[in-house]
Amino acid sequence: MTTKAIEVRGLVKTYGTVRAVDGISFSVEQGALFAFLGPNGAGKSSTVNCICTTTTMTSGSAEVAGHDVAGEAARVRAAIGVVFQDSVLDNRLTVRENLRTRGALYGLSGHAL
Repeated sequence: MTTKAIEVRGLVKTYGTVRAVDGISFSVEQGALFAFLGPNGAGKSSTVNCICTTTTMTSGSAEVAGHDVAGEAARVRAAIGVVFQDSVLDNRLTVRENLRTRGALYGLSGHAL
């Protein structure tokens, strides 16, 4: 029996009146290589942002490593690693401030950070 690393069902993401993701569903088996391709504006980044918990989905559901993206965001973030295509660092922040901001996404603080 194979375990699903990612399971997405009917994911919808809207920004105001713009429907960026329109009910996408897919799954990725644990250990599989998966490519998520499409033209600019197809909703790839919005989908990945929802799966990674950096933004909330409008409707639908998703699980990563068996954890619900909407209800177990901290567990999802603890189970994944993400390398974004473009830098997500804020040029207005110092290196230390950027690290604190990113670490906070993973619930890190104090000595652990």
